[in-house]
Amino acid sequence: MVTASTLTDPYGVVASAVGTLAGPLHGGANEEVITMLEEIGTVENVESYLDRCLQQKSKIMGFGHRVYKVKDPRAIILQNLSEQLFEKFGKDEYYDVAVAMEKAVADRLGSKGIYPNVDFYSGLLYRKLGIPTDLFTPVFAIARTAGWLAHWKEQLGENRIFRPTQIYTGGRGQPYIPIEKRQSLADESLLELVSG
Repeated sequence: MVTASTLTDPYGVVASAVGTLAGPLHGGANEEVITMLEEIGTVENVESYLDRCLQQKSKIMGFGHRVYKVKDPRAIILQNLSEQLFEKFGKDEYYDVAVAMEKAVADRLGSKGIYPNVDFYSGLLYRKLGIPTDLFTPVFAIARTAGWLAHWKEQLGENRIFRPTQIYTGGRGQPYIPIEKRQSLADESLLELVSG
């Protein structure tokens, strides 16, 4: 919507949307879930993996959502579709690990509203359909393109340019240092780091 509000063409809008989708915290998250499940390896390793994540305060990929404080309804649908697919063509080797991980996270973090999101089961479904991991995000993008273009067209109707607000959080009231003195101060700081 931000890109559309500049009145650029639909190609720019889709390219911008792909850029925001592609990162590992959005459309690429299902790839990260597969990597996590491979790292866990077996149902027996789930608890120790979760312990390590909680101790290190690291992200548990495929869990949590800004809106849903229950299991993401899309995750429920994808899990059901996965199970139907597995009945016909055999289970994905990491499905039992995923189910065990969901249970362990629900037991420990459910009270905080941490449950599977749409990314948690989508990668397993894509894999069973024969889609290579590096194509998960493009498939996700293809499915969203019609919606992106609908938003673009809607934006054109009563356009008002989006100006994202930013709030400065840095230091205030800092003394001005003339440019010619800055390098010598940087050199002194570097010497202190190296010798300290």
